[in-house]
Amino acid sequence: MKVLIIDDEKSIRLSLKVGIETTGITIFTAASGEEGIEIFNKERPRLCIIDINLPGVSGIEVLRKIRKKDKECIIIMITYISEVKLAVEAMKLGANDYFTKPFHIKELKETIEKNIKYIEKIRRIPNKEKNEMQIIGESEWIEYIKQITYKVGNIHYDTFIFIQGESGTGKDVIAKAIHFNGIRKNKPYVALNCAAIPKNLQESELFGYEKGAFSGAITQKKGLIEEANEGTLFLDEIGDMDILLQAKLLRVLQEKKFRRIGGVKEIGFRANVISATNKEIIKEIKNNNFREDLYYRLNVIPIHTKPLRERKKDIPVLLEFFIRQYNKELNKNIKGMTKEALEIAKNYDWRGNVRELKNLVERVMIFKEDEWVDVEDLPQNIISYEVENPNDSLNMNLENVEMEAIHAVLRKNEWNITKTAEILGISRVTLRRKIEKYSINK
Repeated sequence: MKVLIIDDEKSIRLSLKVGIETTGITIFTAASGEEGIEIFNKERPRLCIIDINLPGVSGIEVLRKIRKKDKECIIIMITYISEVKLAVEAMKLGANDYFTKPFHIKELKETIEKNIKYIEKIRRIPNKEKNEMQIIGESEWIEYIKQITYKVGNIHYDTFIFIQGESGTGKDVIAKAIHFNGIRKNKPYVALNCAAIPKNLQESELFGYEKGAFSGAITQKKGLIEEANEGTLFLDEIGDMDILLQAKLLRVLQEKKFRRIGGVKEIGFRANVISATNKEIIKEIKNNNFREDLYYRLNVIPIHTKPLRERKKDIPVLLEFFIRQYNKELNKNIKGMTKEALEIAKNYDWRGNVRELKNLVERVMIFKEDEWVDVEDLPQNIISYEVENPNDSLNMNLENVEMEAIHAVLRKNEWNITKTAEILGISRVTLRRKIEKYSINK
């Protein structure tokens, strides 16, 4: 793979070249923007590392020229801390990442390796599908979701996908991405929020009814199952579906046909069925609130959405995306968050997940007139969280270490509780409590 480094400082070009050159990678270097563009046009590298502050043709201008010729080349900008606003501008113009000087070569190398893996993934996606991936961001978690949505959406045989995760983590976004990035994208996409509809009305919404089927049924009505035929049926918050209706749904999924309420004619049904819930469905099964056979029918392809506090690298990407979105909707020209405000946002726990983050951006931008969102623009609960929880990230890291240590000793001792507790120097009761706390299992 070809990599191009453009920097007017010879020492940086050399250290980068030595630091990242390895088997399968060919490094080209340029001391100016003009030379860099010339090499790019000739060699067409897949990854470019560009200094923003170049003599003559600036790094921003080099970025613009490369992006016009190649939409998929990975571009990493290098800047000084005092030029971070330029780096943000570069991200808006299509840069994938940036680093501030001085930097550790190890960090830059890890970023490059991550992007090389991304390039290899993209190569395996057919060209006609590359521009149809709609989920934003380039983090490891979002990359995983991209691959899942691409693979699942393009399955021909009828697919059952089960999405579990906290409220506000984007389960509905994933469902739409699977549909609109797949072969059924021109077919119907029909969604039912089971929690938003009273249980006594769920059956008629799902199956439809014939005229005269019950009091008030003055006309025939198609149900959502029928509307979704040949497309995708999304059953959001399926954990709130009536237990009696679950049995009827299972029969439809197994037999691939159904009847409207009050009808005698059987109607065929073939579609992708995506279900989602924020409940711990295994607990719901144990409490007889959800049918076990329906769960295993729906849970062919499981997807677990991570809460935002476990993927904080996504926060800057999501903030940028929502700021762009509300700039259009509110006719604003806000460029982004200051470094200080961004750090506070990254340290907040976001119990409402992506939904809470999106609502914050909308609320701030409605009242904001300046170009940059600063600390004083943030709600007091977000600002005070960092003060009240200064060691939150440290505590979380220590807990991760403890969890991994317990898991490792348990595996080594074949899950013998007594032996593991003895080695760790804690009681069996304490060990069992920690196993439950961290949800450690085989």
